[in-house]
Amino acid sequence: MKIEDLPEFKLVNDLFPRIGNKLSLFWGCPEFVSEMLDLQQDSSDRPRAGFPMQILFALQALEEAHDKEFPHLKRNIPSMWQQLR
Repeated sequence: MKIEDLPEFKLVNDLFPRIGNKLSLFWGCPEFVSEMLDLQQDSSDRPRAGFPMQILFALQALEEAHDKEFPHLKRNIPSMWQQLR
């Protein structure tokens, strides 16, 4: 599957072409996972408005599609229960 064929990518790319370019470039690479994490966490010192809800849902769908297509690259997030052990 190519990311460019996904409607969620087209939505993100239309509104945020720089992000779309990075996602397209990193599709199928470990960098895609770290880019998605960076998009979800605000690490800048300047105030940001955040993404519109439709873009948040599109990014989540793209991350799920990437996980399904490339399960060996899936981000492993331990649950809080695992951390308590």
